[in-house]
Amino acid sequence: MVIKKRVFGSAGIIAVVLLSSARYDNADQVYKTQINSIDGTEEINGKRFFADSVAGKMLIINFWASYDATSRINNFDPVALADEFRYKNFYNGDGLDVVSISLDRYKSPLRQAILTDGTSEFHHICDYQGLDSELARSFDVNGPVNMLVDADGKVVARDFNVSQLRSTLEILESKAK
Repeated sequence: MVIKKRVFGSAGIIAVVLLSSARYDNADQVYKTQINSIDGTEEINGKRFFADSVAGKMLIINFWASYDATSRINNFDPVALADEFRYKNFYNGDGLDVVSISLDRYKSPLRQAILTDGTSEFHHICDYQGLDSELARSFDVNGPVNMLVDADGKVVARDFNVSQLRSTLEILESKAK
């Protein structure tokens, strides 16, 4: 199948992604408001998160919990994606960054998991409300999941397993050339 660039707009990208990710039906969801709502929020490391620091980038929003074994195992995948795609150019986004939103209730195991899993370079945010997290609700999340959001704040892939995110990043990178 040949896709011409004029047809391959953000709606086309979303359609391509949805063909292989039928579980997610709300691809037009825009998270710019939610990302801006966490602007100035204190990160786990004591620094402030500024939405401007991720503006114009592809963004993985990683919802996870230190007590969830599958989350912990899968934490290595966003690290690998960030290492591989951090400085790449994409269709509708330059570079890749990760905002990790924890569904934890306790600081100590969360901090230890961040160190153990090698995710210290991510932006880590937690409101310590567990699955009752207002942050999770604002993103329409009720458990661990990864979302790939473009520079316009649109979700272009959503899956717990990052293989879908990797495929989408590869497609978006090839369309940027």
